[in-house]
Amino acid sequence: MAIPVQFVEPMLTAAEEIDLALRIEAGLLAAEALARGQRPHRATAAELTALVERGTAARRRFVEANLRLVAMVARQAAVRAGLADADLFQEGCLGLMTAVDRFDCRRGCRFVTYAVPWVKAFTGTASARLLGSANVPGSRAEQIRHARGVASGLAQSLGRDATEAEVAAALGRSEAWTTRLLRYEHPVDLAAVGDIRVDDPDLEHVLSGADLATDLLLAVDGLERRVLELRMGFDGQPSGYAEAARALGITANRVRRVERRALDRLRRVCPHAARDWLAS
Repeated sequence: MAIPVQFVEPMLTAAEEIDLALRIEAGLLAAEALARGQRPHRATAAELTALVERGTAARRRFVEANLRLVAMVARQAAVRAGLADADLFQEGCLGLMTAVDRFDCRRGCRFVTYAVPWVKAFTGTASARLLGSANVPGSRAEQIRHARGVASGLAQSLGRDATEAEVAAALGRSEAWTTRLLRYEHPVDLAAVGDIRVDDPDLEHVLSGADLATDLLLAVDGLERRVLELRMGFDGQPSGYAEAARALGITANRVRRVERRALDRLRRVCPHAARDWLAS
């Protein structure tokens, strides 16, 4: 991702990193002293305010001088995940600012060594969220990112979109397995879904999008219904397999099996338009 010229700052030397880090630290201590009404070393309020301003300016300089690092990491993560690097750049900047705030220049390492894991952590989390894989197992989320990255690389080398068979060959996997990964989509809010016709005599023939989630749950009961409520977040935030297992007092593997059985039931009940929203 290209960074606008007005935001490009010269790279920092090791000495400049130490100087800026100490200014940031002094500014934070001065701000804390002002908030508590203290005057360390008989400093005046004006002197403490000046330290705060110097610290703020140093932090800005530190961040802007390392935007190239964020752009590089975001670009690499975007290629692996098959996403636009602009989608990940802002999240990477949040990771960079966190690294600046936590950097300890007294430990003797260069800032880039400390910052890269923070930037990768933020871009990785954003990538999982944009892929809709926040609630799938970590190994599957990584498989999705890897498969889309391979597809993106093949598109660049071939000059066209790679077929699913070509991606499968590059991955050394079956075409069916690869197709499931490449077609994984971000979960869609059921409230945004239009009217859907179902094929179950126990349900209404047409479900409105606003009531679709509640109405579809009529097709399942007992443990299956409770698992879906926890996993899909009908009681609040969606739960992972481990969280749902703890809430129900069963194993995570059993939660996964029950969820799959319940989703299979819903697919049979609503095999037309709803299949797109229930596909996993």
